[in-house]
Amino acid sequence: MTGAPRRAPHADAPSVSRSRRAPAPILALTGALRGIGRAARNAWVEARSGERPILVVLVIALGLAVVMLSGPFERYADGRARVEATRSTADTLDEEIARLERRVEHLEDPANLELLAREQQGMIRPGEVAYTLVPPQVDRPVISAPRGGEAEAAAPPWYARAWDTVRSWF
Repeated sequence: MTGAPRRAPHADAPSVSRSRRAPAPILALTGALRGIGRAARNAWVEARSGERPILVVLVIALGLAVVMLSGPFERYADGRARVEATRSTADTLDEEIARLERRVEHLEDPANLELLAREQQGMIRPGEVAYTLVPPQVDRPVISAPRGGEAEAAAPPWYARAWDTVRSWF
């Protein structure tokens, strides 16, 4: 025998068995995949050179048709979705138009118009006495300090506070 001399294994290296095998389910899976690969390869060779070369042409044509028609079909589906969205928007706008037309009819009634003028504008007829109810003053909680006081003069401006914050990081 010629070649490199065999080396003795290191004493501290773990021994590795040359007959290591994968678990049975993995071996079964790889065997099944190899069988499928062989069958596909044999079918391809037979279809290319055998009795049915037209089958290969049909498969390729079908693949090209799918690739070429996927873009127009997607645009068609998007267009249908836009049409549906536009129809729903048109229905909503029609309902709003009907509501506004009812409101116009309501405002054209002189009694309703007078009522709105009295309530919202405070209008009165000649000879009537107008009065207004003013709610009593209620002590409200102070949310912030009053402006122009010492609190505003003592606080530094925002850019000085920002600079101090950045400086404190370093």
